[in-house]
Amino acid sequence: MEKIRYKFEIKDTHKMYVDALMGKTIFEYKARVSDIRVLQSAIMMLARIMADMSDHAGILILDETKISRSRLIDEWENLYKFFQPSILERLRMVVFSGGSIINEYGDLAREELDALSEIREKLSEKLNNKRSRKPDAFFEILRILLIHWFRRSGPLQMNQLGQLSGFSYPTVAASLEKMESQLMRHSDRSVELISFPREEWFKLIATAHDTRVPRGYWAHRPRPVEDLIERLMDMPDKDVACGGIIGARHYMPGIDLVGIPRLDLSIHDWSPNKIDKLVRKLDPGLKKVKPGEIPQVVVHNLYRPVSLFTESDRLPIADEVECILDLHEARLESQALELLEHFKGRARR
Repeated sequence: MEKIRYKFEIKDTHKMYVDALMGKTIFEYKARVSDIRVLQSAIMMLARIMADMSDHAGILILDETKISRSRLIDEWENLYKFFQPSILERLRMVVFSGGSIINEYGDLAREELDALSEIREKLSEKLNNKRSRKPDAFFEILRILLIHWFRRSGPLQMNQLGQLSGFSYPTVAASLEKMESQLMRHSDRSVELISFPREEWFKLIATAHDTRVPRGYWAHRPRPVEDLIERLMDMPDKDVACGGIIGARHYMPGIDLVGIPRLDLSIHDWSPNKIDKLVRKLDPGLKKVKPGEIPQVVVHNLYRPVSLFTESDRLPIADEVECILDLHEARLESQALELLEHFKGRARR
């Protein structure tokens, strides 16, 4: 079975994000759908992508839907009135209940069937994690705008901000109003930062520890950080990124840092149990820190739909904002400021 990639950006079709991609099959996941308009919107989005990408197929996954089977059949048959055969033959829909497929629409390949349960389990877990802990909308959208400004990635459309942050259009709009003076709005409803939002940044720093909720670990005889990184590289999970000092050195090789007193890791929407299992694999001697203990490994959980990690030769690197916040958290204030100024200078070029 081919590798499954989650929250993947389809650059050939207006930079849209899809829930999962395996080879040339796109998967969209919808849980507990009761409104027929949500179903129709999801199908239309898949059809739009397939119209632009004639060699791709699309599968809509409905998990514990409240729409009746007869209504689903009616909606599926209505598709023949609206879509060309070239799109219909590449479109499928599956319905899950109790973790098992109860209905299939369209012709699914064997490999697609084999992948569906894994994809449903992964995406349902992410959805449940997101519901259990929703990040602050304003600070999450601020972080995304800063990352794009640092990277000089250009403006983001409102729907893109919603896809990246996981928040609705009204929530995104309300958050943007709070930083209006630092924004440039374009005619296509896209926005971008025009200057560094100084006051908002200080608020982000002040609330970071509470909003990020880091999980710290320490051991009496800790393994060297390089050994932990080697173990990470041997693990199959790649939604783990290095932040902190390692991330700072990646973005700014000449930064004034000596040694690696702790390892900062960013993971993408994991359960607490999965985090603890990862740490035990890295070093069985690592235990959760108690008040007053200094952590040697710190894990930060990102709850937004898209990690925004940066690729590197070894392991992914946490985003620029995450790395600065890691340095602040480790009391490396001067280095955090140095890294911030480096990013600001790069953004203004």
